[in-house]
Amino acid sequence: MRHFTQCDTEKNGAQYLEDLATGYWYSEALFAAVEMDIFSLLEEKGMSIDELSRRLQLDTGGLARFLQALSVLGLVTENGHEYCNTPISATYLVADKEHYQGDSILWRKALAVGWQGLQDCLKAGGRIDYPTDDAVEEQVVKRIGRYIKAMDCVAKTKVLEILPIFADTHFSGQILDVGTGSGAVAAGFLRQFPDIKATLLDISWVLDYALEMLRKAGLANRINCVNANILEPWPVDEKFKLVILSNVIHVYAEKEVSAILAEAVRCLDHDGFVLIHDFFLQHSPSKAALFDLNMFIHTYNGKVFDSRWVREELKALKLSTTPLIPLATDTGIIVAAKSEEYLHKLNY
Repeated sequence: MRHFTQCDTEKNGAQYLEDLATGYWYSEALFAAVEMDIFSLLEEKGMSIDELSRRLQLDTGGLARFLQALSVLGLVTENGHEYCNTPISATYLVADKEHYQGDSILWRKALAVGWQGLQDCLKAGGRIDYPTDDAVEEQVVKRIGRYIKAMDCVAKTKVLEILPIFADTHFSGQILDVGTGSGAVAAGFLRQFPDIKATLLDISWVLDYALEMLRKAGLANRINCVNANILEPWPVDEKFKLVILSNVIHVYAEKEVSAILAEAVRCLDHDGFVLIHDFFLQHSPSKAALFDLNMFIHTYNGKVFDSRWVREELKALKLSTTPLIPLATDTGIIVAAKSEEYLHKLNY
């Protein structure tokens, strides 16, 4: 299915605008299917419309029309009188499977509410919807938990794209994952390189979730957790073979990012790497620009950076850098080292 942003706007301008205006139809259909956990129900052997409608307590006629839409979206397929998952749904939309993306998808649904206030944000010059001072701690922790699970879905797939770039690098010693989130990126490196251990740096609430996830993965004995605000000097004295900043810099503006990069260099071993994984304006530009707006709506001063600015900041800190390395998906990486010769070990 060709994405509508790839259409020829010179020839089909009105259709392009129509498709932009109805883009939410696609996401709302996906949100509903994931919320009802349809794909988990279909996974074992498929179901007829009658059986599925009984399980979900839905109107049979309405469900038939909904499944028709999911079918043309490539998410289910009809096999006789039964509907079954397609390979993409079986891989990414069945709860408890390794690459399940449902938590990430439903986090996107939660973010959609903020987009309704875009005009007000534009008038105000930034975010307008902030948590209230009387927000209950339990609610805050629960929201952090949903966010961590959502980001874990994404990070588990992204690290699979990143690891081949380091395939010829023989890591040993310590790595540092800054703003670790679920710890999924560090976990990917731990699995790939059995001689390393990881220090995870984040706030305590996040580290609690990360530790729980890494225990389930059998990696807890190879990690050390450091409770810290990454905008303050990091309370670590070691030098690390790899400093990871995955989906971190887009949360902040230039001043904060400059300080974060300086801390990363301070913690870097003489033959180590700084790995920056994020959205960049030069790669998947429509997604990057819209993600930048998402940061405008939902963060204090987050933004998507020009990769050239990031590389210049790293060079000012006396590091050599790769060019922006685009991943096959919508993000890219920049790798930096104290000597250009170390960058020659990378596969890109």
